[in-house]
Amino acid sequence: MKKILFILPLLLLFTMCKSSKTTTSPVKETVEVRYRDDFRAATATEKAKVLKGLKATGANYSVLVFTQNFKGEKIVASNATKKLYSDYVISNLKTGIADKTRIDNTVDTKIYDNLTKKEFVLLAKDAAKYKFIYLMKNPGGETTFIVTYSNTLRPLQE
Repeated sequence: MKKILFILPLLLLFTMCKSSKTTTSPVKETVEVRYRDDFRAATATEKAKVLKGLKATGANYSVLVFTQNFKGEKIVASNATKKLYSDYVISNLKTGIADKTRIDNTVDTKIYDNLTKKEFVLLAKDAAKYKFIYLMKNPGGETTFIVTYSNTLRPLQE
């Protein structure tokens, strides 16, 4: 009986005390979303050149353009089947453009920022409606990123 009285509190103590578990999973992020077509557009030849260069002329492709406030952090864009983009992105202060890549707009695309350890998902239902998706970092804002959906290509070079 004494053994049971001694073991019972120990068992209770061990079941109540859990070791703390640290996770390295990314933080799901909500982003500020905008829909705009009212900015200065690139010429038709520049638009055709960009779409042809990225092989994004099909209706199932959109162009993801990284814009302002990227300072060399690693950004990874992937969907359910493969990694679409992985690079250290630096914004050009003169043009406001950092880089661009093609995404498949029929599946959700996950964007992960290695510096802030935050990720978010571009939904396929939104991406399929627009040819160009602009991604801007929002330092000091409530959200880490601002996503702008558009069918207008901004001039990428000055």
